[in-house]
Amino acid sequence: MRLSLKLVLAVMAVCGGWADVARADPAITASMPDPQPIFGGQPVADCAWPTAVAVANNGSLCTGTLVHPRVVMYAAHCGGGNPKILFGEDISTPFKTIKTELCMTNPDYQGVSDQEHDWAFCRLAQPITDIPITPIVYGCETEAVAKGAMAAITGYGIQEQNGNSGIKDWGLTPIRQVYSMSADVGGLGEPGICPGDSGGPAFVRYPDGSWHVFGIASTLTGNCGGIGTHSLAWHAVPWIEAESGIDVTPCHDLDGTWNPTFRCTDFYAAEPGEGFGQYGNWCPGTPRNSSSKTCGAGFDAIPDDSPPTIQIVVPLDGVHPDLSTFETPIEIDAQDGDGWGVKVVRIKINGEEQMIVDDQFPYQFPAVKFPKGTWEIVAVAEDAAGLITESAPVVVQVGMVEPDDTGDLPTTGDLPTTGEASSGAGESTTSGPPVDTADMNAEEGGCGCRSRQGAPAGWMLLLLPLVCRRRRDSRVA
Repeated sequence: MRLSLKLVLAVMAVCGGWADVARADPAITASMPDPQPIFGGQPVADCAWPTAVAVANNGSLCTGTLVHPRVVMYAAHCGGGNPKILFGEDISTPFKTIKTELCMTNPDYQGVSDQEHDWAFCRLAQPITDIPITPIVYGCETEAVAKGAMAAITGYGIQEQNGNSGIKDWGLTPIRQVYSMSADVGGLGEPGICPGDSGGPAFVRYPDGSWHVFGIASTLTGNCGGIGTHSLAWHAVPWIEAESGIDVTPCHDLDGTWNPTFRCTDFYAAEPGEGFGQYGNWCPGTPRNSSSKTCGAGFDAIPDDSPPTIQIVVPLDGVHPDLSTFETPIEIDAQDGDGWGVKVVRIKINGEEQMIVDDQFPYQFPAVKFPKGTWEIVAVAEDAAGLITESAPVVVQVGMVEPDDTGDLPTTGDLPTTGEASSGAGESTTSGPPVDTADMNAEEGGCGCRSRQGAPAGWMLLLLPLVCRRRRDSRVA
């Protein structure tokens, strides 16, 4: 009998023997410690498996995985709505409770018997950048998920039948079978998942020591510790990217082609069950891998000595004499050719750089309001190698401008203002008057798109970056 878990656990598989470049037949050779049972088993050390998070939703508890600084992946049967994401080892005293701005369940999920489509995700209100992520297995890497490979499981579910939940535990157990859309993990006398482990990740360990998630805990056959069936996470990627607007495959194109950007590095790489530091300062010292080479050369194999290209697509030069306020998005085309990728795009207005950035393609700032005056807009692109390019300027004139004033640019006092804003891992604060834009999320002053950074009051435009689905060109970040 298969049971929906509705609690959480994470699973990880370990393999080794990969070449630095693409290979056809990887050997599963990495040695693993003796398995420890999750049910009745071993609590995690402080900051061990930090990307396994609790997903609390209307009284129910599931586990999820931080697969991107802004994305937590979990199971569809845990529900959508507006769950909270809890970081820490004990849900009664989580280190941080992170709010979400968008959560969705897979509309193709058909219920308990549909382990193949049991996917959901939440987009966080601010990025979590202080702990390394565990990205989704993708492209040639899926060859590492094989029958007999060891998996490490961790989550907040119960440890034994009729036990208590809410403490993160972990263990190591074999992958029993791999199907086209799901995998069976653990049980039959080996460690296995229990109720409360729903949505928990299944990680595979790569030869460089990094851990990547291959499964999403879906159902359990038998009692606590039985065989767990996990939805294969890589099948969820196109849907997650389309709905979240975020690239969750930094090493591959959407079709699985190896195409790493500068984000294809710094993944979680601790030894199984080993923790570093405390959550109070986001687990300092947690090991990360270097540039990934699982399916080909790393992003930095060839020096990047060519600066990016950039141009403003919207708006165009224009005069709007009948308007007292001109509202427009600013849309920017920034490319880095065969370089390491565009790291960030910024805006200058009348020569002053705005303290707000966009770091995800396509680069957009919606609902920018320009009051009366003459405004010169310049976009600035910085790539991962630190090379910077400025666009040709676009000049917008709003309202009637006196002949004697056409040569004078507005002072900072003439610009619209917003309150100062800052965002960091785990919390965000704002002050000052609200920003009038459709993409603003009023909850805790958070932004309904990407995070904002602080700027001196009196010189920040009314603009917020918009999250849209990336279209991956060659080496586009």
